[in-house]
Amino acid sequence: MANPIKIVTWNVNSARARLTRILSFLERHTPDIICLQEIKATQGSFPFAAIEDIGYKSFICGQPSYNGVAILAKETVTNVRMGLDNEARVIAGSVHDLRVVNVYVPNGRRIGMPKHAYKLRWLDELKLFLETEREKHEEFILTGDFNIAFNDLDVSHPDNWRDSVLCDPAARQKLTDLMEEFSLSDILRQHAPGPGVYTWWDYRTRGFEWNDGVRIDHIFATPRLAALSANSWVDVEERDLERPSDHAPVLMRLFQSDQSVSAPPAS
Repeated sequence: MANPIKIVTWNVNSARARLTRILSFLERHTPDIICLQEIKATQGSFPFAAIEDIGYKSFICGQPSYNGVAILAKETVTNVRMGLDNEARVIAGSVHDLRVVNVYVPNGRRIGMPKHAYKLRWLDELKLFLETEREKHEEFILTGDFNIAFNDLDVSHPDNWRDSVLCDPAARQKLTDLMEEFSLSDILRQHAPGPGVYTWWDYRTRGFEWNDGVRIDHIFATPRLAALSANSWVDVEERDLERPSDHAPVLMRLFQSDQSVSAPPAS
């Protein structure tokens, strides 16, 4: 096997506002691929040059002020595909043989409200998007901010979050069904199965100070890639630095086999 590659997912809550943090993180961790969500930028406003200066190419699906996703990589990203609707929430691309799908799932605001219904429909559309991906890429990484905590293990104070849209049973079931459909493994839980692992803390309630956290940022992998996973962890220290995002980055090390991980098997 070749040396492991490092993959990161991180909701940066504005690429421009968090540019210093992004550059520092890239220099500190030197990931091979980093998937960003909520970049809140367009082709004209995303900081391509500053990121390229430290050795990364950027590929984005953006819109002004809201949403937006990006894949940054040391190598060129090919076969880039974007979707699902007029909101910039999905980008997929290939780095050599590795296919990566980066998503920013709608928050849903409040259970029973129109934006919650949109979130559930969006997850259905994501399933269709992944079905098309699977036609060309049998193995892939699915990562991003899903705005869904799987169960009480993913929530610091479950009773306080019981009625939150992040713990909505309907959205949880949609995500569980999607994982089963594509045989996806939860990579962080594969390496860190215990309690106290969170990725988001609310600014408004000083959640980080009180460790009132929720795990809603995930890295999933299809079977062969999951088997090649070497490690996964949350960079909690990043959340405690100056002007942080409300999310912490999630990292994964992946061994690469000598055989391609993206091409479908011969018929």
